[in-house]
Amino acid sequence: MPAERSRLPLAALGFAAAAALSSWNPISAPFGLAVGLAAAVLAVRALRKGGARKVSAVALALSLAAAAASGLVLALTAGLGRGPGVAPIVVEPGREDVGADLGAAAERTRAARERARAELDALDRPEGGRTGERKDGGGERR
Repeated sequence: MPAERSRLPLAALGFAAAAALSSWNPISAPFGLAVGLAAAVLAVRALRKGGARKVSAVALALSLAAAAASGLVLALTAGLGRGPGVAPIVVEPGREDVGADLGAAAERTRAARERARAELDALDRPEGGRTGERKDGGGERR
């Protein structure tokens, strides 16, 4: 049983370190919270059994700090603390800006679209036939 007592504080410290490393990112914060709480439970068990008390205490402190940081990151990500008077993170562009951007994009791609339309019309035109008749007999193109 002495070997188990010596491994438990190290396992708690390893899990606490993993929780601390994943507590800063909104995507990994849920894992940091879960692993931090599990590491805290392991650290408390290691403290009760005795053995490496300093390692267990460091693991407990680190795991609680990681769990708290993960909880804070999750709360801030969810919008806690952001009131209605605070400026939005992503500003919605105005109608004029969107219209100008779409017009500029249409102008940049006009030549390519006209060239593609001409190629499609050339494919639809049968040998010596009228424009608008399709090879498959589908009639006028819209």
